[in-house]
Amino acid sequence: MSKKIFLLFISIAFWACSKEEKIDEKTATENVNNTPPNTMVTVDTAISSPFYLLIESSGKVKAHKDVTILAETNGTIQQAHIKSGQKVSAGEVLVRLNPEEAQLQLQSAEIKFEKAKLEFENSLIGFPKLIAQENPEQDSLYQKLKIGSGLQESSIQLKEAQLSLQKTVIRAPFSGTLYDVQAFKGKSVKAGDELFAEFNHRLLVEVNLLESEALNLKEGMPAAIRNPAMDESFTGEVYSINPKVDENGLVQTQILLKGEHALWPGMNVEVEIRIPKGERLQVPKGSLVLRSGKPVVFSVENDLAKWNYVEFGYDNGKMVEITDGITAGTVVITNNNLQLAHDAPISIQNSDN
Repeated sequence: MSKKIFLLFISIAFWACSKEEKIDEKTATENVNNTPPNTMVTVDTAISSPFYLLIESSGKVKAHKDVTILAETNGTIQQAHIKSGQKVSAGEVLVRLNPEEAQLQLQSAEIKFEKAKLEFENSLIGFPKLIAQENPEQDSLYQKLKIGSGLQESSIQLKEAQLSLQKTVIRAPFSGTLYDVQAFKGKSVKAGDELFAEFNHRLLVEVNLLESEALNLKEGMPAAIRNPAMDESFTGEVYSINPKVDENGLVQTQILLKGEHALWPGMNVEVEIRIPKGERLQVPKGSLVLRSGKPVVFSVENDLAKWNYVEFGYDNGKMVEITDGITAGTVVITNNNLQLAHDAPISIQNSDN
């Protein structure tokens, strides 16, 4: 009987140990499966380099020179080999009006002038002392004889006739591109009628900035210009700042475009003006988070997130200046850092660092 009791005790003990081993294995497996996965993050490196404040605005392209050319005299267009979009050079003849009437007026004026000149010279014969003067033109008698002979009036008429003939030839006022061309051969025009318009190739972008932004600007500061329709970027610089704040609190600012470009006046563009602030330690803005109202940057050490209190300065919307807390070369976490804790395990998604 005692032998049976002993064997039963041995069997129960073995069963209990076997069950305990199975529970321990299960618990261990569950613990492994329940371990939180590493937080996936991207990283970047704190660098010391030139820092720029960024002013971003939308603007419209306009020409530095933009004029509408009007007919200065009545007439019929005799020649007009021009079209919108045509590039022209300064002084190039673009339109000619029929000059016959102006030429006849000039011939008539020349004849009247010669007659008056002869009459004036004859009138001077009776005044030998006047002729003998070194500067007779300054004598009032000389001027009266000139007016009385009709020379003064005919001289003015001759200049007017010469000017009228010149007005039949329309030239490009500067090198540029034509647009809104309305002149064509055979068209009758009156003085004041529009013939064409022209803009030069020195283009500006006009933007309206807040007065707080404009106060940071200086002529010559670099700017980047992007045209969304063309998906193309151009360079420029601050050209002028109008020293007046309008009723909306805005300051009109002009950016001069540099180099070759395919922009036209009237196009809408996006402008980014860069204000240099010298060499600064900086990190991407996404790496800076607030914890209990204090700025924090997480760095990386042995695949763990490290909590760093920092102080920051300038913020341009893309990069943030760090004045204390980390050093150049520190690898910082730039996303998924809002809920990170100190020494939290991480996995880096980008492999550049």
